[in-house]
Amino acid sequence: MKTRILRRTALCSLLVFGLNTTIFAQAFSESFNDITTLAGSGWVMTNASAAVGSTNWFQGSPVSASGPFDSYNGAANAYIGANYNNTGSTGTISNWLMTPNRTFRNGDVITFYTRKASPDTYADRLEVRMSTNGASTNVGSGAAVGDYTTLLMSVNPSLVLGVYPTTWTMYTVTISGLPAPTSGRLAFRYFVTSAGLSGTNSDYIGIDQVDYTPYVCPAFTVSPSSVPGGTAGSAYSQSLSQTGALGTPNFAITAGALPPGLTLSASGTISGTPTATGTFNFTTTVNDASGCSGSQAYSITVVCPPNPISFSPAPALCDNSSAYTLVEGLPGGGTYSGTGVSAGTFNPAMGTQTVTYDYTDPYGCSFNSNYTITVNTAPTVSLGTFAAVCDNAGTIALTGGTPAGGIYSGTGVTGTDFDPASGTQTITYTYTDANSCTNTDAQVITVNTAPTVSQSAISAVCSNSGMLALTGGSPAGGSYSGTGVSGSDFDPASGTQTITYTFTDANGCMNDASTTITVNDAPTVTQDPISAVCSNSGVLALTGGSPAGGVYSGTGVTGTDFDPASGTQTITYTFTDGNGCVEGASTTITVNTAPTVGFVSPVSSMCLNHAPLTLSGGTPVGGTYSGTGVTGGSFNPVTAGIGNHVITYSFTDVNGCDGEATFTMNVSGCLGLAENGQDLGLEIYPNPTNGKFIAAASSGTEFSIVSVMDVQGKEVQFVSSESVASVIEVDLSGQQPGVYFVKGFANGEHFIFRIQKQ
Repeated sequence: MKTRILRRTALCSLLVFGLNTTIFAQAFSESFNDITTLAGSGWVMTNASAAVGSTNWFQGSPVSASGPFDSYNGAANAYIGANYNNTGSTGTISNWLMTPNRTFRNGDVITFYTRKASPDTYADRLEVRMSTNGASTNVGSGAAVGDYTTLLMSVNPSLVLGVYPTTWTMYTVTISGLPAPTSGRLAFRYFVTSAGLSGTNSDYIGIDQVDYTPYVCPAFTVSPSSVPGGTAGSAYSQSLSQTGALGTPNFAITAGALPPGLTLSASGTISGTPTATGTFNFTTTVNDASGCSGSQAYSITVVCPPNPISFSPAPALCDNSSAYTLVEGLPGGGTYSGTGVSAGTFNPAMGTQTVTYDYTDPYGCSFNSNYTITVNTAPTVSLGTFAAVCDNAGTIALTGGTPAGGIYSGTGVTGTDFDPASGTQTITYTYTDANSCTNTDAQVITVNTAPTVSQSAISAVCSNSGMLALTGGSPAGGSYSGTGVSGSDFDPASGTQTITYTFTDANGCMNDASTTITVNDAPTVTQDPISAVCSNSGVLALTGGSPAGGVYSGTGVTGTDFDPASGTQTITYTFTDGNGCVEGASTTITVNTAPTVGFVSPVSSMCLNHAPLTLSGGTPVGGTYSGTGVTGGSFNPVTAGIGNHVITYSFTDVNGCDGEATFTMNVSGCLGLAENGQDLGLEIYPNPTNGKFIAAASSGTEFSIVSVMDVQGKEVQFVSSESVASVIEVDLSGQQPGVYFVKGFANGEHFIFRIQKQ
């Protein structure tokens, strides 16, 4: 331990260098003979430790200068070193040595030698990191890495003993994984946690003979030297290969163009379906991840495909057929020509013919082929005439078509039957021969329209409605029939019935219409008697009407309420059932006039200690008194207490009608005594009190307290601290909450104080 301390003391010198942006050649070799020249070569040193110590990277300390070891090659001190003093007593060392800015490509190689001091007492760690952000020197601080996010390698990544070499050892790093040549820097990072003079992981490391060798592009060969031709519309596939690429190659067309429809994948496969003919020249270039490339020129000739024309079966046509649209040629989109052919249609009247089909495919290639259309002679067909019918006559059997075995058709036709309800129609007879040739004949069947007869709906009637005159039949001149019908009248006593109206027109066509007339039984309605009410009893809810849901009416009635102020009235209950049948029942409601009640008290105020007052003055005589402090017919101010109290006089007459009147009585706490304690210079506090209070004379005069009375004038027990003094404490803790009067003498004069006990 002592040797380590002396070595550290000897190595505390610090050299600090600036940053310049000089552009250098790609390859470099650094032996660290004099680290003062590093800045001029584009190297950057940054100590981002937490916290920063007394040293940065420094010129190597050889054994001859009490250092731990000599350089790998050259002078004994020709290496660069870093040690535990890069941070404070304890902390995290993050000391960065950044190489000159270079354009990196995959395959670039950097080699270096490193070692640590012997013996292997402290673990130490060295990282090699890469930034792809140009000349950036952003390394963050502490454990952060700034732009140097790519870790290329780590010497002793787990900070354990026995890993970091104690002799000069060469390490090699090959750059890979870059998507393209990229500008950036490499950095050596002396990165140790639990570091520093008192730390457990850091000691002393050195770096020597750093060599950066850029990757050199090899000669590329793209195979094959030529590719086969293709056929328009047919799938094409040809794989290209190469030699010389570093990593996965990337193929691309860099001149000319592939035939339309073909593409070249990045992996080198030409595929797709050609969509045009001709010769197409193009150049294929293959690139690798290091930016190296090679090219090969190619030519693909695309020719027309074989004649694709085929024909779907042509139908056998008849000489009486309409122009036929030609659709047999496949693929579609071509043109037809030949005898009887015009604008894509064929005229069967020209007989059996040979048709030519010309087709040009999507690639501009032209083809043609022939096929034959056969035309047969159509049969002769006839149909006899039909007698007129009425449209409501029912189904008519159709006959008269020749040759036999044909089919009838037309509006209203089903099989060999005709439904006149469809009106006057043309009936067509169609016959198809053994060659599937068809001909037709047609005749008109006259259908006379049966009169349109209607009967408007007849509203439901009630069983007590009387004889009903039937109307609503149209056209006029028809006749009514049905149970309960006599001429054009209907008797509701017969109950619900179906009424039919029948009419016959000049063509002998007849029609009718029916409707049902509903006869509803009138409801049975009753109204219970309603008891008498008083004129001041308020709105009365009307009840007693029966099945529920009827309507009340009469003077004073609103909805189902009756206002007695309208006096004695007749109330009618009317009920309309679900069929609209109405019935009613009535009753009389008697309204008795409510009495007029008054009350005037002989007095309007009383003292609290006044004797109970016998109440009188209520009219009419014979009512009752009520209110706070009222018992029987008297008012007791003591019971009521101090304040305003409402006394009510209520009276009920012989009809049970009642009324009331009120009077307000004031009760005060007067006892006939004047409060004059303050005039004599006395005061009492606290007031109100919870029980105990102080009576004091401001002038120092002595006084005495002789008694304490409640609001009823009754003396109560109390405790005083002195019989005669200028300050006396009084205790009323044993008394109920309320108002009390304190009496005494001062200077020969009588005094009274009011106090409130809570």
